[in-house]
Amino acid sequence: MKKLVIVTHRFGMGGIGKALISMLKSIPKEEYQVTVLVMEKGLLEDEVPNHVKVENLYGSEKSALEKIWKLAKKGRLIQAFKIGWYMLLAKGTKDRYKYESYYSKMIPVLNSEYDLAISYHIPTSFPVVFVVNNIKAKKKFAWIHSDVSAMIEKMELYKNYFEKYDKIFCVSEFAKNKFIDLLPQLKAKTSVFYNILDGKNMEEMAVNGEGFSDHFKGIRILTVGRLSSEKGQDIIPRILFKLKAAGHNVRWYCIGDGTSRSELEKLIRQYGLEENLIILGTKSNPYNYIKQCDIYVQPSRHEAYCLSLAEARLFSKPIVTTDFVGAREQIINGKNGLIVNFDEIEIFNAVNSLIIKPELCEKFRNNLKNIKLDTTNEINKLFEGVS
Repeated sequence: MKKLVIVTHRFGMGGIGKALISMLKSIPKEEYQVTVLVMEKGLLEDEVPNHVKVENLYGSEKSALEKIWKLAKKGRLIQAFKIGWYMLLAKGTKDRYKYESYYSKMIPVLNSEYDLAISYHIPTSFPVVFVVNNIKAKKKFAWIHSDVSAMIEKMELYKNYFEKYDKIFCVSEFAKNKFIDLLPQLKAKTSVFYNILDGKNMEEMAVNGEGFSDHFKGIRILTVGRLSSEKGQDIIPRILFKLKAAGHNVRWYCIGDGTSRSELEKLIRQYGLEENLIILGTKSNPYNYIKQCDIYVQPSRHEAYCLSLAEARLFSKPIVTTDFVGAREQIINGKNGLIVNFDEIEIFNAVNSLIIKPELCEKFRNNLKNIKLDTTNEINKLFEGVS
């Protein structure tokens, strides 16, 4: 069996964690022995296939101090001193790049040698550094889940690491083009690997999952995603306020949690939308909510390939999405959804159109049903060139 190791931050509820689990389920367990190294526990860890080994990247110790103490007791004083030194350097810097470089030096190079090592997180993060510095592998691949044009200065620091990877996968054609624009010297080894969507499995999960329980009789609008600035939920209260003022009986639901939750809750109170804008929190299985909603809205400022948008497409929902990187690979404006700028008025007008024109919603639903969305064959790209 070939040995494969994947380094990621955690199995979080966001698109990266869900996409990784879908990929793990698609890797043939008879051919690959798979290990995932995580930096911390995540809510989706229980969904990892049983044959995949999940290990904490820092070891079993709960802290660096505990690790230093254990090494000292075993007489490995040089290694204990090294960890202590780099821990102090890491804590003394506010520079994220330096912080991650120091941390990679705290952890020894892994003893095992792998056929393939993968960095699977955002492009300016610790896994990118760790796979290069700390893992011995015949091939090394990196994943780009983000629009790198929004992180140009940070990418400049990491470009030397990306040059050491054998392949770089981007999750959309637009994300790939943005990456190549920034690092044209890496064009030859950069390609697209779409997030794996198993439509049959999602339909089954929708049947078995929880859905809306508030008995609301009006129009349900849904947005799924981490509550953060780049996902754009902060624009929703003003749009919903306008929809209510226009006389529409609507309720808007947000699935997700994150750093912007308190800000969103403040805006809900400010606009008096406590009964109309509902934060449902994190849901490990959101598919029945997606299936039951009337309109799906993706108001993101930045995305590479939005997985929740793809999920809404799979359930043939009338969609309004902002024009982020990758949106036009999923939606043809006016044919199977509406693409608008990140603008309060434009999003309002698009949602309003779907509410007052049921024939437009029906057109989008029918066109989406005719599109094949299963991407399970993408997994074949992973094994090309891995001997």
